[in-house]
Amino acid sequence: MSDDIAISVQDVSKAYRIWNSPAARLTSPLQASLADSLPSHSGPAQWLKKRVQASYRDFYALRDVSFTVKRGESLGVIGRNGSGKSTLLQIIAGTLQPTTGSVKVRGRVAALLELGSGFNPEFTGRENVYLNGAVLGLARTEIDARFESIATFADIGDFIDQPVKTYSSGMMIRLAFAVAVSVEPEILIVDEALSVGDVFFQQKCFQRVHEMLRNGVSLLFVSHDPAAIQNLCDHAVLLDQGKAVYHGLPEECASRYFARHVAGAGQAAVATSSPTPLAIQSAQLLAHNLVPKARARHGTRELEIIAVCVRTPGGSFTRQADLMTPLCFEVLVRAHVAIAQPSCGLHFFDRMNTLVYGAGNVQLGVKFAPLAAGAVVRLVFTVTMSAQPGPYTFNVAAGEPDPTNPNLGLFYDVCEGLGPLEILPPVAGAWPFYGVANLPMKMEIIHE
Repeated sequence: MSDDIAISVQDVSKAYRIWNSPAARLTSPLQASLADSLPSHSGPAQWLKKRVQASYRDFYALRDVSFTVKRGESLGVIGRNGSGKSTLLQIIAGTLQPTTGSVKVRGRVAALLELGSGFNPEFTGRENVYLNGAVLGLARTEIDARFESIATFADIGDFIDQPVKTYSSGMMIRLAFAVAVSVEPEILIVDEALSVGDVFFQQKCFQRVHEMLRNGVSLLFVSHDPAAIQNLCDHAVLLDQGKAVYHGLPEECASRYFARHVAGAGQAAVATSSPTPLAIQSAQLLAHNLVPKARARHGTRELEIIAVCVRTPGGSFTRQADLMTPLCFEVLVRAHVAIAQPSCGLHFFDRMNTLVYGAGNVQLGVKFAPLAAGAVVRLVFTVTMSAQPGPYTFNVAAGEPDPTNPNLGLFYDVCEGLGPLEILPPVAGAWPFYGVANLPMKMEIIHE
């Protein structure tokens, strides 16, 4: 392995044997041993071997995965649950052996796979710092020199001298992470560990990892969070059903991850009714309809959402927009009964499923005339994409507000989890704002 390579993974596969029954798990090794004791081409030996082979199947958590990480590089691994991410990290960390293939690691490794798993609940936090430091290869004098910085980073106060069994889960995580990053490793392996704790601790963790990267540490980072992958990693691998289906830029990897996630979600869509004359005229809109891909849909359909699509102001269908540019959300709705006060609105959600923004014709002050039974109307919402770059989903809801309270009412049709939408960061030049969203702000400079 070249001196500039920190991690080399070549054609790694990991198979788990799934037995048909507990009895098969017990008797098959005996039958295999008996078959080996008989002449290999004899009838009884062949019969026993076939019986053993029929008693199990092999499940491949990983299949033929290959990549390298150079010194000072950061590689992200992303994929849905069950794609093989944690299995891959355990193999690289040395806690699991591959079925086939080879893994070579050069350098001192710190692996954050299960924070706090090595803590003794009866010991105090201080005692566990020394215990875990020793497990990670630090001499007592080294732990003595680093203890204050560990305690400061964990920030759990006097609880450092209390038994760990009295800690909250957040306190446990703080202390475990503080110990792990104090080792000054050459290679840092992280499995979802940065998504735990409160937001302030997460920010501290990200700052520490960035500092380690600037100091030349190699990072292998597994996460479900494309934003975190893009924030920390130079390149990324997308795993799907144990296979590496893409290896390249983090942004492209995140895009492919969301494309596969949406393609596999919510396929059991509710069929829309036959097209009305307006719907026929809107054939392009129906061809790019997102409604069949809704992750969830509910409502009585008195006012039905026929189609939803996203366009640029120039008319091109898209699911991406540059930061601070507008997108047009077109919604086709049909009334199956007379609706006296129809309404329709959109809600946008970030990667943590937090509602970022929501509004409809009531909030926007747009009059929506009554609809007769069978009427079809096309609505266009133009939204400036002024939230921070990253992936988003959106809901579309059609209903009728309560005459006494416009914030209440009936929802006749709600399509949830549409998208994904990707807000792209600026290619060049200054960012228009920092933070979660672009708030209206003015500035004055007053000279004395």
